[in-house]
Amino acid sequence: MSYSASFWEKDSFLKPYDLIVIGAGIVGLSSALFYKRKNPSDRVAVLERGFLPQGASTRNAGFACVGSIGEHLADMSKESEENIKVRIKRRYEGLELLKETLGEAAIGYDDCGGFEFFRSEDTFNKVAPEVDRFNRWMKELIEEDEVYSTGQMQGYPIIRNRLEGALHPGKMMEELAGKVSGMGIDIKWNSRVNEVSDSGEVTIANGPILKAQKVLFAANGFVQRLLPDLDINPARGFVMVTNEQRHLPWKGIFHHDRGYIYFRNIGNRLLIGGARNLDKDGEQTDQFGANETIKSHLQEFVSEALEFGRDWGIDYEWSGIMGFTSTKTPIVKQLDKHRFVAAGLSGMGIAIGMEVGQGASEMITAA
Repeated sequence: MSYSASFWEKDSFLKPYDLIVIGAGIVGLSSALFYKRKNPSDRVAVLERGFLPQGASTRNAGFACVGSIGEHLADMSKESEENIKVRIKRRYEGLELLKETLGEAAIGYDDCGGFEFFRSEDTFNKVAPEVDRFNRWMKELIEEDEVYSTGQMQGYPIIRNRLEGALHPGKMMEELAGKVSGMGIDIKWNSRVNEVSDSGEVTIANGPILKAQKVLFAANGFVQRLLPDLDINPARGFVMVTNEQRHLPWKGIFHHDRGYIYFRNIGNRLLIGGARNLDKDGEQTDQFGANETIKSHLQEFVSEALEFGRDWGIDYEWSGIMGFTSTKTPIVKQLDKHRFVAAGLSGMGIAIGMEVGQGASEMITAA
């Protein structure tokens, strides 16, 4: 049965919008925020399918990072050096925009440093000689000296990035949502979009049809449901947090195996996630859940590589849904007169999400 609105609803809540954003993650909310700043008299709404942001914005590991050297070298086997440089600069500047817009205290930012962790001396010896080259890049790109350095931690070789840090994704999104609401933007939770017509009509599941001059698809890992021909595939990421440990030597954010495994401390707990590369096809899904092969691998990694032994437990576990493009570069473009897209953050949402949102808002304003 179609939704039957009253006269009063049509003359208030359901009046046409200037902009509707689909997705209340970091890209969607940032897009709405920056658009409203430029267009203060416009009527703007953000529609979110869940009670909370449902993709990865509140379900990630909370890494504020520009990427490990191992990750960049792996990407360089498929892309040009110039593309990697652009991505590094974009991630750094995106994090600076995030901290400036929301405030470091509000997002629980910890300037703890990032570490690339190696179990194999052979692998370390292949990556470590690149430190000088990447330090030259960082000087060239962001005017920072001696960003990377080699060392040891708990008997393992590591490469440190002194500019990286950790943050609290829940606090980050609370602060962003608060700023968006404070601008007079409507955030409609539990409003799953079924369809968007090329005239700007947005059909809500079990709800009304909303009208807008412009519609932005910013649902990232779920955008393929609405735009199946777009080069964005969902990718599930698994995360777990241990019980509190009496002694936890791992302080900071850590990357391993080209960034596929990542871990950090939350107080005296260890958060660890990733290992999606063990079953990429199986993890190309927008369904939440745990892949037991991946979970077992991460548990073994904690017990053996991080030397927890067997005397530890899992207090929290969850999954998040990311959106990946074939090039790892987000898609930000106008689709037709009324519709736009900004999605495909490729696992870099914290670093570039707000910058992508800002760019999307400028694109929509200029259209």
